[in-house]
Amino acid sequence: MAVVKKKPEPTPVVALISDIETTRRVLAGAGISAIPLDINGAAAALGVRVQYEPMADEMSGYLEKRGVDWVAGVNAHHSGVRQRFTIAHELAHFVLHRNLQENFRDLIFTRRSLERNQMEREADSFAAQLLMPSEELIADVRSGKTNVHELAERYQVSGLAMKYRLMNLGYRVA
Repeated sequence: MAVVKKKPEPTPVVALISDIETTRRVLAGAGISAIPLDINGAAAALGVRVQYEPMADEMSGYLEKRGVDWVAGVNAHHSGVRQRFTIAHELAHFVLHRNLQENFRDLIFTRRSLERNQMEREADSFAAQLLMPSEELIADVRSGKTNVHELAERYQVSGLAMKYRLMNLGYRVA
């Protein structure tokens, strides 16, 4: 009599994601790679449900595990560009930190920047890379697109986020 072995369940792709490059590959495989990034589509592709809800102004959002699901809450009162960065920031916590804790509460960037929390800095950096990929942004600048506000509009981010991203890529921004 032959022994039949059950095939192991495949590891969900999302369980293998732990950095920006892998995240981009998974999103590209789901058809999400155009500029500006479809951030809600990205969240859905990664298995994170996004909820827009009223919050105090100093709160940008949160990420929390509810049972087996992950939910990103976004301040419904904030501007669209701020909401996009918040979602990207929460996705960063999901990708980078989901194995470290199951609940993240995030203040607006300007208040967060006063903190010395390594996870928050990592999440901000990841979010910037996700929304403003260096290859595309550098190509845009080299092609003559040098107006910060026009670049911010193209990537659907705030002017301040674009300024910081350009500076982190080594550009001088006046």
